[in-house]
Amino acid sequence: MLCHVTRPDSVVMEVEVDPKANGEDCLNKVCRKLGIIEVDYFGLQFSGSKGENLWLNLRNRISQQMDSLTPCRLKLRVKFFVEPHLILQEQTRHLFFMHVKDDLLGGRLRCAPEQAEELGALMAQAEFGDYNQNTAKYFYKDFCGSEPTTAVLNSLDSIVAKHKALEGMSPASVEYQVLQLVSSLESYGVEWHLARDAEGQKLAIGVGPEGISVCKEDFSVMNRITYPIIQIATQSGKNVYLTVTKETSNSVVLMFKLISTRAASGLYRAITETHAFYRCDTVTSAVMMQYSRDFKGHLASLFLNENINLGKKYVFDIRRTSKEAYDPARRALYRAGAVDLAPRGGRSAPGSPLKGPAEGGLTCASCEGLSCRQSRALQERLQKLREALLCVLCCEEEINSAFCPCGHMVCCQSCASQLQLCPVCRSEVEHIQHVYLPTCTSLLDLAVTGTAPLPIHRAAGPQNCSAREFNESDKMCQT
Repeated sequence: MLCHVTRPDSVVMEVEVDPKANGEDCLNKVCRKLGIIEVDYFGLQFSGSKGENLWLNLRNRISQQMDSLTPCRLKLRVKFFVEPHLILQEQTRHLFFMHVKDDLLGGRLRCAPEQAEELGALMAQAEFGDYNQNTAKYFYKDFCGSEPTTAVLNSLDSIVAKHKALEGMSPASVEYQVLQLVSSLESYGVEWHLARDAEGQKLAIGVGPEGISVCKEDFSVMNRITYPIIQIATQSGKNVYLTVTKETSNSVVLMFKLISTRAASGLYRAITETHAFYRCDTVTSAVMMQYSRDFKGHLASLFLNENINLGKKYVFDIRRTSKEAYDPARRALYRAGAVDLAPRGGRSAPGSPLKGPAEGGLTCASCEGLSCRQSRALQERLQKLREALLCVLCCEEEINSAFCPCGHMVCCQSCASQLQLCPVCRSEVEHIQHVYLPTCTSLLDLAVTGTAPLPIHRAAGPQNCSAREFNESDKMCQT
């Protein structure tokens, strides 16, 4: 079965899956083609018969959910937005950036004029590179979703000035700064659904990490409902009901009517899945209950009726919460040897082991006696060691701070001072302790630029390399 999957940058990918494949099979194939390991943040969308934007259920067959079979037209979208510093891969960060850019151009993300100017400059740097008056074009309407006025034209000068100040910034750094700025907006990570209330008034229901926003048709907020005060959410036909606890301890039932039953199911799924992903520690019990129901339905279909509904419709299909998604992705990247910790600025220090031979790195002439294969092995080891000493957030400064009381050391002082929770164990940070590591990246530069490798002396034990522990290409010293 052929699937046409549109990425956030409007590029269409062709993916072939088995006719009986589930949505998860297609998503995994798309992510493998893009080299993405952080699959938990993404999902596949399709349009219903009435124009609804619906998420493809990953556990059910694609053929059971799509109205048209050949080819299936899907959209790869970010389903769960997380903070930029939690994104490990550059590919994942780029897709987040493209999704955010599309939301900005579509007016689904609102920001203040000052933020709009900064975003306009960053978008111009991402699209055109360094400022050039002959090639750069600025369309405030495209960046900020408003018609040019006198005030807007004045702010264009500010955008140009800010763009000039970004000279030399790499695309990866620009994308990271855009995500950092957008993540502070209230509408970041909010999924919008069009509905009507009990009186027939048109509403826009925003489901986000903190709760639900009930807005008018022009997205002006009427009511905000946090998750702790929602007692229960139910769906019946085209209607979704929320039982909300009021300040007087009394409860009130809110009703939202959507365009179709599938749209109502999409809103109900958005509420339950978003709450589970951002607010719960795990979804294991809920997932096991769903699989148990599916197993019972399969047994019942063998003896009763093949078309029995028991166990064939999953309410939600997330596999991990936000707390569970980060660590497996980091372990997978570590095992693959592809942890994305390269400096965002794109500029290496003089004599850095990250440089190639043409840029002043190791060459056959400078290694003095070592073979080319041994030289490459040394260069790779020094590169991994240098990357391990970089802050996991900014990936530019060295690690020099420890979180207390957990003791994890993964950040520089400037990044650590901005965090309230440890990015490794999620424990609360009471204070930051400055630390001094015994090895710094300057020593790595000396090791690379030195005239000859220094011998390693140990207090006890033989100094030769054991053949059982190292193969021929990994031996770093000979005696």
